[in-house]
Amino acid sequence: MIVGAINITLEYLDIYNETKDLLRYTSNSSVRVQILICLNEGIQTMSELKKYTGISSSTISNNLSNLEKRNITTKEGEKYALSPLGDILTLNLIENIKTVSVVRKFQKLWLNHDLSDIPPALLKKVGSLYKANLIEAESEELYKPHEIYEEVIQNSKYVKGVSPIFRFSYIELYRNIVENDITVELILTKSILSETLSGIDSKSLEYLSEFMSQEKVKFWVINDAKTAFTVTDKYLSLGLFHEDGNYDHTRDLISDDNDAVTWGNQLFEYYKNQAEKLEL
Repeated sequence: MIVGAINITLEYLDIYNETKDLLRYTSNSSVRVQILICLNEGIQTMSELKKYTGISSSTISNNLSNLEKRNITTKEGEKYALSPLGDILTLNLIENIKTVSVVRKFQKLWLNHDLSDIPPALLKKVGSLYKANLIEAESEELYKPHEIYEEVIQNSKYVKGVSPIFRFSYIELYRNIVENDITVELILTKSILSETLSGIDSKSLEYLSEFMSQEKVKFWVINDAKTAFTVTDKYLSLGLFHEDGNYDHTRDLISDDNDAVTWGNQLFEYYKNQAEKLEL
């Protein structure tokens, strides 16, 4: 395994040495980055590029000329566009910009928190969360993240989540949303499943069994999880554990952006593929 990892590292270093000039050229110039981002939206004229970027025509023209020489952009008449090569470079450039934005914007959530249960494929797409908001508990509003979480899952068409934490209030909360014809799919850790079932009275258990038989509620069980999140058709709510193993109740990432919802659904599928279906 160590030899394999070393070989991969050396391979990446070789790739970097082969491509570093192009990487620098496309990303180290503010002018070129702005031109590429604008052209990513479609064909632009010189006046449109000047309007959107605030850069002088001469500076734009000089950079466009160089970009065209490198086959990154094309020109037809007075209009400019990305070449197929430029499309690939720009899409990945924008994704990297969004990733850096998410890392910078939500440092409090990433630092000293456990990210080991988020697969690398989704960490690569963490830029999908760039429109999210970080909800933080303050001294006078200790339950603010939890209250906003309850608001998020109301009036949804479906609710999916992974829960390695437990609150008794969740039992009544989820019972209410199921009664409102909202489909619920939950992945629970074995310890949380035990706590949940021990906290349910016989009547609620009957409700639960009925809802499960009607496919309104579906449960899966997993050994452990180090991420707590809920995704609906409208929202994503994401919480993390500290590196010491304790859940951070003071911070919750919330987003109603489609990219974030898609990211949350992919994370749910990742966990579901490791879980076992629960049958009462």
